[in-house]
Amino acid sequence: MNVTFWALTVLMLLVAIGIIVYPLLRSRGSTAVAYRESNLGLYEEKLQELDTDLAEARIDQENYRIARQELDRELLDNVPVENTATASEQCTASAKRHPVLALVLAIFLPAFALLLYQDLGMHAGSNVVQVQTDQQQTPSVEAMTAKLETYLQSNEGTVQEWRMLGRAYKHLKRYQDSAEAFGRALELQPDAQLMLEKAEAIALQNNEVFNDEARELVLQAKKLEPDNINVLWFAGVAEFQAEHYREAIDNLSQLATVANSDKDVDQSIRFYIEKARAALIAKGETVATVDNLLKVDAVADQTAAITGASIRVAVSVDAAVRARFSPGDAVFVYAKAAQGPKMPLAVQRLTLAQLPAEISLDDSMSMIDGMNLSAFPSVVVAARISRSGSAIAQSGDYIGEVQVADVNSANKIIDISIDRVVP
Repeated sequence: MNVTFWALTVLMLLVAIGIIVYPLLRSRGSTAVAYRESNLGLYEEKLQELDTDLAEARIDQENYRIARQELDRELLDNVPVENTATASEQCTASAKRHPVLALVLAIFLPAFALLLYQDLGMHAGSNVVQVQTDQQQTPSVEAMTAKLETYLQSNEGTVQEWRMLGRAYKHLKRYQDSAEAFGRALELQPDAQLMLEKAEAIALQNNEVFNDEARELVLQAKKLEPDNINVLWFAGVAEFQAEHYREAIDNLSQLATVANSDKDVDQSIRFYIEKARAALIAKGETVATVDNLLKVDAVADQTAAITGASIRVAVSVDAAVRARFSPGDAVFVYAKAAQGPKMPLAVQRLTLAQLPAEISLDDSMSMIDGMNLSAFPSVVVAARISRSGSAIAQSGDYIGEVQVADVNSANKIIDISIDRVVP
């Protein structure tokens, strides 16, 4: 809590105490005021009015006498004392000081207010803020999907919007809806990646088996991008499930470079090649060993085509900005789609002490399947310093950004200088 908050709190408490306690420490009204408010005072005022009416001839002597007698009877009934002094005392008797009650209230009121605030104000308020923050940082996938779905019901939509909806459906395991969304995107633009994603959705709906429709989509994608590693993998699996074992081996063996650099990929490829090889041998055909099929030298000329998207980033920081932060403060270097979801496609975390630095962002850093650099032609590469260490940009952070128009042609180093404050 800051000083201003507590100062205002104390001031309001003092004002409240003053309003409540002050009347208890003084008698209300003077003797003159009490006298005016007493029945005797009212009698004298009415008597003066009656004398004035007689003097100005508004009433005659007989009516004056009758009215005077009536006033005297009312005075005897309402004032059990004989003079103005005792009438004043009678009126002010209930307005004595109460110092003990005033002291109790002066102590009890601020103590009660502080306890009430600690129980309801500070903790309840912090819980509300935390809940709101969590909701802002983790929006519901279902809610975002429903919003996009509603929008596309009344709008034609772009390729990217239909692609996003298809991926959202796949995340929610709504595979038929996912395939239909990817199909709408393909109607707008034939694309190898979209063909693969629709084929995958169909396969997932069919217990992970590529039926004829899914296999045909994969083969169409291969015609468009014969050297794409995702296309080769899908083609290998689809052909294997169709019992086209020679074609499966031909496709999977082209992933030799990836297999030799990734143990998990190597195991998966070997599994399918060994199964396909055994099936061919059982038919009497001759097939090379798996090790020979996966030699890196056999596919060396395809290395550049199967490495996936990658961006080299040189990050520096302005000297004036560096002075505002500590060496251990977090620096996030990331790439996100120029048009599309705001979730990072690739990210690395450094510290300010490590800058300047040169790093690489690539498909292996994807946080969600299908949400990688290769999936988006244009991206924004950014570097941000965060004192709080939060992955979400906050006011006071400093950032630098550069847009990359074509990820696949980004073969040079991207220079980023962190020099702008986040509003």
